[in-house]
Amino acid sequence: MFFQSEKGQKDIHLKDYLFILLNRKWIVISFFVFTVTAVSFATFTQKPVYRATATVVVDAETPNVLSSVNEVVRLGESNYFAYRDYMDTQKEIIKSRRNAHKVFKKLRLSSNKGYSSAKDPLEELLKKIKVESIRNTRILEISADDTDPEMASALANEFARVYSDSNLALSVKTSGNAEDWLKKELQVQEKKVRDSEIEAQDYKEKNDLISAEEKTNIVSEALTKINGSYMESQSRRIQMETAYRAIENDKGELLLDNLPSILNGNESLQQLKQDYLKQEALLMEYEKVYKGKHPKMITLLGQIEHLKSRIKNELESQYNVAKQEEIKFKSLLDEKKKEAVDLERKTINYNALMRGVDINRKMLAMVLNRLKETSISGQIHANNIRIQDIAEAPKDPIKPKKKLNIALGIIIGLFGGVTLAFFKEYMDTSLKDQHDITQFLDLPILGSVPRIKIDRKNIKRKGDIDRVVDLDSDSIAAEAYRSIRTNLLFSLGDADFSKSIIVTSSVPREGKTITAVNLAMMIGRSGEKVLLVDSDMRKPRTHSIFNLKNQAGLSDFLSGAKDFDSILNYTGIDNLSVITAGVISHRPAELLSSVNMKVFLSRASSQFSKIIFDTPPITLVTDASILSNVSGAGVILVAESGRTTKELLHNSKELLKKVNARIIGVVLNNVSLTKSGYFYPQYYYSKYYNPALNK
Repeated sequence: MFFQSEKGQKDIHLKDYLFILLNRKWIVISFFVFTVTAVSFATFTQKPVYRATATVVVDAETPNVLSSVNEVVRLGESNYFAYRDYMDTQKEIIKSRRNAHKVFKKLRLSSNKGYSSAKDPLEELLKKIKVESIRNTRILEISADDTDPEMASALANEFARVYSDSNLALSVKTSGNAEDWLKKELQVQEKKVRDSEIEAQDYKEKNDLISAEEKTNIVSEALTKINGSYMESQSRRIQMETAYRAIENDKGELLLDNLPSILNGNESLQQLKQDYLKQEALLMEYEKVYKGKHPKMITLLGQIEHLKSRIKNELESQYNVAKQEEIKFKSLLDEKKKEAVDLERKTINYNALMRGVDINRKMLAMVLNRLKETSISGQIHANNIRIQDIAEAPKDPIKPKKKLNIALGIIIGLFGGVTLAFFKEYMDTSLKDQHDITQFLDLPILGSVPRIKIDRKNIKRKGDIDRVVDLDSDSIAAEAYRSIRTNLLFSLGDADFSKSIIVTSSVPREGKTITAVNLAMMIGRSGEKVLLVDSDMRKPRTHSIFNLKNQAGLSDFLSGAKDFDSILNYTGIDNLSVITAGVISHRPAELLSSVNMKVFLSRASSQFSKIIFDTPPITLVTDASILSNVSGAGVILVAESGRTTKELLHNSKELLKKVNARIIGVVLNNVSLTKSGYFYPQYYYSKYYNPALNK
């Protein structure tokens, strides 16, 4: 199983995670042991807690004992969503401080130390109560937790009883309050009925509405008759007016044919009409005999004019009579209309008063009926809450759950330990293997040196570790230095800086001196003459490794106190000579940059094929930078696995780049064989090559 990373990054294998856990195993183990121990201790020292449960049934509605009598206060809800809210409300009522106070007082819990010492005894009591509804039922479970099983059952039962009794008391109290209110309301409604009836009767008498319906009919019939008479008089007046205006033509002749038929019954007018027609006929006879101015003609014409005048006067008189009759009926009609409208208005007001009387009577009947129902239902104490099961003293505690707690402790311990190990690994920015150097610093790696331990055979004491190549040449560490030497010589080739090599580190105690010493020994074994120079004039250590005196060394030569041959020491190891640091100086930087340093390099180069300088840490002092600039030597950076951080080694690289130093590569020192897979082949090398193991 591989997790492919981005380009230029390392492929992460499952074994890499296993190496992290192996490397951080003590973190995992410590966290696991601590967690399991803490959980186990808390579990076994915790007092057992018992839970007792009582159940109550919450009906949707109050039982209706009398089917014909409705409850004044209906407890519960029939609607599903409203009922769900109702159930949630009941849960909170059960756990209310009011109920808790009643239970506290009933069970005399004030003498209980657990409550008497509490800041809020009721709150302490309510913490022990739990109310839950059973799914798809109307049953509530009232549970009480206590270290005493008898007290747990007593609490659960008392809370159930108090809840049921309180609900019933609420119903009774509400019914009583409703009955009292209805009695008062009954008196109010009776007064309203009485007042409204008196008001209606007074209005009826005042407006003469004893038989309002009959009077309305009379007025209506009279109005109909008068309206008919008015229409007839109006028609007669129109006919008379038409006849009066059309009785005479433009020649002054009477048009008696235009007389309306309604005048046929007028004897006077009919007589005048006949007389007029006779005179007209006689005039026609006279005109044949007499001239126009004949006395008979004049007399006859005068009689005709008199008849015409009388006919016209009679018509005018009839027209005026018809007109007066029309006016009279019009006045009478308007009067009756007004009387009808007034009567209708009074009737409407009277009917409104009677409707008020009817409404008040109905309200009175409703209140009276409800009062009777309330009185009956108040005597029947129906409750929609009933206790289903009482709580019994539990035999087994609900907590602590020992097996579950320990199992969770084990799971949390393992998970937390592994998580902490990976977090520690994530936060650790130290170099672990060669890949970290090549990936993050883009520097060549010369090799890695495993952690060297005292084996009581070849490496008998701590000081022997510094000369592992000489004392245990068949060890894995020696083979590592052999590999570094090979890589170094291939890297140098024929470069102009191949003679001088500076070995430095970022901070002290990273293994730069042991690297310089053992690398010098290994190069000497290849046949080259090697000079190891201790250029750390502040804290020199090379002389102690070879058991040499540090009376005369590099500082003495550079200061002009000694010549080259007087400071040169032979170690007894083939092809390896050593120059110690000499007298400790407070100005090593000035000595390294002096002219004598160039003289020293010239003399050393003439006698040795390789010169290895052991210099102070690069990030603390400038000696390595100065020496690399003066000598033009290549630089080997030594980093300690698990200690040197990536940032620190990067800073060392940047410091060397500023002086244009040639960085040959990096040696990773003190690598744990159990924490890194890099030295796995060397393990087989030791098995294969070690003569002691092959005997």
